[in-house]
Amino acid sequence: MSDWYPLARAWVTHPQAPQIGGTLELFADADPAQPVAPGQEFALTLVVTPTGGAFRTYGYLLDDFLGGVATMVNHQGTSHLTNGRYATYASDAEPRTVTCRIRVGDNAAEGAVLLPRIIVGLMPAQGDKLIPSTAVSDAGFRVRRHWLPGQSMTLRPGGRAVLPAGHSPVPGLRFMGVGLAQHGMLTCRSDGSVTYQADHDHLGYDRFELAFEDELGHRVWSEVTVHIGDFGVSPGALPTYG
Repeated sequence: MSDWYPLARAWVTHPQAPQIGGTLELFADADPAQPVAPGQEFALTLVVTPTGGAFRTYGYLLDDFLGGVATMVNHQGTSHLTNGRYATYASDAEPRTVTCRIRVGDNAAEGAVLLPRIIVGLMPAQGDKLIPSTAVSDAGFRVRRHWLPGQSMTLRPGGRAVLPAGHSPVPGLRFMGVGLAQHGMLTCRSDGSVTYQADHDHLGYDRFELAFEDELGHRVWSEVTVHIGDFGVSPGALPTYG
């Protein structure tokens, strides 16, 4: 599984026979540290590993994480149960691996989250009541139509920085406006440039957001972090802007 990214791991043991247990691991072929885009497809893999020889060890992927944001386009090797779970199982001590495919909706909301939850359960002998784990989630995905890197600037108290007209972190995006800053004054000029004027009595950090729009009218945001400090004659302490 070297080309897969771990998302979650659940485990369960028999309360009267701790040598009997099982684990369920969830992997993705997309990096959860990166956003997913509307229309993008990625794969999820469930790995069920029994220990101790239970009759069956079940692995469940709860379908509520899709939440109208994405759809399951292929779940070969799993059954979609009426209780909202995609299920598979391993028998005796033989591990089982199944893979399904998820598609992010074309109209998925900017910033929507896909956070898969899994459960592993034991059936020690045929007909026994299932012994389940709790539902476990860890890593997931955030929907971004465009991934916009953050920007930073360093200013002296009362300093000023100008973001030039026409600035866009990604080709095809049109600058629309700015949010609010807590410790400075923001001004948008008619030419599209943005001026940030730091407060004279503030030392520390400030932040504000820039709004952009793509050709389909979808709004995306990029954050600007401002460090305001009096560096005196410290070498290398130069403003990024202005």
